[in-house]
Amino acid sequence: MTERAFVSATSGPIVLGLSLPVGSVRVQVLDNVTAARVVLRTDDTTGPAADAIDRARSTQNGQAFAIEVPEMLDNVTVLESQGNRIVRNFGSFHGSVSSVNVINGRVVSGGMHAMPTVSMIKATVFLPPHSSLAVVSQSTDAAVYGGLDRMEFRSVSGDLDADGVRELRANTTSGDIRAGRVTEEIDAQSVSGDITVSLYDGRRAALGTTSGDITVQATSGADGHVSARSVSGDVRVFGARHLNVNAHTVSGRVRNH
Repeated sequence: MTERAFVSATSGPIVLGLSLPVGSVRVQVLDNVTAARVVLRTDDTTGPAADAIDRARSTQNGQAFAIEVPEMLDNVTVLESQGNRIVRNFGSFHGSVSSVNVINGRVVSGGMHAMPTVSMIKATVFLPPHSSLAVVSQSTDAAVYGGLDRMEFRSVSGDLDADGVRELRANTTSGDIRAGRVTEEIDAQSVSGDITVSLYDGRRAALGTTSGDITVQATSGADGHVSARSVSGDVRVFGARHLNVNAHTVSGRVRNH
């Protein structure tokens, strides 16, 4: 296993920027955390993932704290498995993968035996309350537990699952975007992923997807304008009769209650 920890030089709310090309991010916002802490970990002791962690760099300017994990130097495939099913890969390869056997995220036999494989880089983040976060990636899932002030998420194929945030901006190509609660503003765009807002308390929502579904549950405290637009997905907006709602889909279904 390879592991490195980065700790903010200042205490209190932080604005954290994390660049992780491929992997996973787990964030906890805790009342008893006074200084931001980021732990990067991979099961590998050597190889591209371990090297990427070793080459990771951090910078800080006041309450702005940035960590950048470089891309892996080799053409590799990063794997995570559920049983024997490959659920994520990175890099390019040729041939069938039907005979691949995966154990704990590693190819142990099959048609891809010649392709270098590495374990996923996992980032565990601890933030003080009222912090903000930006995650930039190619293929990184992010899960946030606790409330953030602001969050920005940009990924090609990663999913975002955030408990609560005052202001959220998220953009992904094939990933899903899920927010437990948004208290002020959300701008979420995806091509083939679904967008879900479980509790919308805000004043402006701009949600758009090409083939995914959009679901929004507004509260009586919500205000302002909600735009929810899809091309072929379903659009469902609940509890928004008191709002200015623009819900539209070309070939899907629209429900506005």
